[in-house]
Amino acid sequence: MKGKRISALATASLMAMTALATMPQLAMADEEKTVINIWSKDRHDADYVQKKVDEYNENNTDNIEVNYQLYTDNYTQAVDMAVQSGEMPDILVFQDQMFDKYIGEDQWADLYEFMDDDMKEMFKDVIHEGYNEFDGKLYFIPTTGTTCRLFYNKEIFDRVGIENPPKTLEEMVEDAKLITAELAGEGIYGFAENMKSASSGLNRSMIVGLQRETGAPMGYDFEKGEYDFTTWADELKLWTELLSDECAFPGCESLDIDPLRTQFAAGKIGMYMSYSHAEPGVYANQFPMDSDKWDCAPIPTAGGKELGKQYFSGTSSYLLNAKSENLEKAYKVYHDIFTTEDYLVGYYEGGYGVSIIPAILEKAEPSDDFKNKEWLKINPETDALLPKPPHSAFTSGMIVEGEDMFKTCESIYYGGADIESTLQDLTDRYNKAYQEAIENGTGYEIKIENYDPMNPTLQ
Repeated sequence: MKGKRISALATASLMAMTALATMPQLAMADEEKTVINIWSKDRHDADYVQKKVDEYNENNTDNIEVNYQLYTDNYTQAVDMAVQSGEMPDILVFQDQMFDKYIGEDQWADLYEFMDDDMKEMFKDVIHEGYNEFDGKLYFIPTTGTTCRLFYNKEIFDRVGIENPPKTLEEMVEDAKLITAELAGEGIYGFAENMKSASSGLNRSMIVGLQRETGAPMGYDFEKGEYDFTTWADELKLWTELLSDECAFPGCESLDIDPLRTQFAAGKIGMYMSYSHAEPGVYANQFPMDSDKWDCAPIPTAGGKELGKQYFSGTSSYLLNAKSENLEKAYKVYHDIFTTEDYLVGYYEGGYGVSIIPAILEKAEPSDDFKNKEWLKINPETDALLPKPPHSAFTSGMIVEGEDMFKTCESIYYGGADIESTLQDLTDRYNKAYQEAIENGTGYEIKIENYDPMNPTLQ
C-alpha cells in the first residue's frame, strides 16, 4: 500500500509539472513584464504625465510596465550618481546641463535609428543642427517652448499705484521698494527669487536678462571668441539692491522655487522671474491662483538696453539612455506616450506648455492663459535659439578654477565682494579654462564670424 501511495503521489506530481509546463505563456506574462524607468525633474506637469503613464500601463499589449519617478530638487545630482553607478534610467526628461555634460560620452541614443518617415515629418520643424541634431544624430525632440519672463501680481500693483510692469531694472527696483515699504506690514514684499541655488535662481532671471542687455549669452562674445563678464557690473549693482531688505521677500537666500510660488499664489510677493511654460500649469493645478490676478512681461534690463535676443528653449523633451538594456522598448514607450497627438494636444490645452508643433497648434484649443497673456508665448522680437558658449558646448572638458559664474555672482549680491575686480577675475578664469581646453584637446574654438546678437545663428 505504501509503495502504491508513493507511486500515486509521484504520478500526480508529474502530471502537475507537465500541466504547468504546458500552460500558455500569457498566464505568466505579468511576472515577466519589462520595466521601463522614466525620470523627470518637472513637477508642474507630473499629474498629467502620471495619468498618461497609468493609461499606458493598463492598456499596452507589449508586456511593458512604465515606472515614472520625479526628482525635483536633486535631478542633476541623481543623474550624476546614476551615470557613475551604471544605474541610469531608460528615459530621462531633458535638462541642458545634463545633456551637455554627457553627450561626449555616448550616453544619449540617436532617435533617427528608430524614427519612421511619419515621425520625421511631424517633427521636422523643431529639428535644428547644432541644437538637437549633431553630426547627423538626433538626440531629443522639443514639443513645447519656454523662455523666462517677469511674473507679477496685478492686485498688488493696483494697491500701490503701479500702472504697468517695469521695463527697466531700475524701475523694477523702485517698484519693489514701493511695494515693500507700503505692504511689508501685511507680509507682502516687492520681489523674490529662488536663490537657495544660485544657478537655478539666476538661470531663470538675471542670466536671461543679461542675454538681451549685453548680446553675449553667459558672458561669451561669439564674434570675438572670448568671455567678458565685466559687462555684468550694472546688472549686479541693481540686483544687490533687489535682494536687499528694502525689496525682497525675507529668506530668499534659502528659498526654493515651489515655496516661492506658494507665497506668490497667496498674494505675498509682487514680482519674480521664472519659466513661461511652467507657471500657467502651476497656478491652475499645483498652487491654485485666479488667472486674472497675475500676468507676465519681458524681463527688465539695466537702462532698458537690448543688444541681443534672449534664449528660448524647447521643452517637454526626452532623452533615451543609449546604454539601456531595453533601448528598443524604451523608444516604443517614448513614442507611444509622449509623441502622440492625443498627448500633445492635451498637454497644450491643459496649460503645461506652449506647443511649437504646427500640427498641434492647428488642432488644439489652448487655455485662456495662453490665449490672453501674450508674453507667455515665444516672441520673435525678444526670443531666439542661441548658440552654446564653450562651458556648455564641452562641459566636462573645460575646468574653471574657483567658483563658477553663479557662485561668483552670489559672492557679490550676498557677500559684498567688489563688483569690478570680482568680474574681471571671473573673466580671466573662464578665458584661461577655455584656452586650456583647446590646448588639451578637451575643447575647441567657438567663434562665429560676423555674429549678430539680434539675429543669432547656432554655429
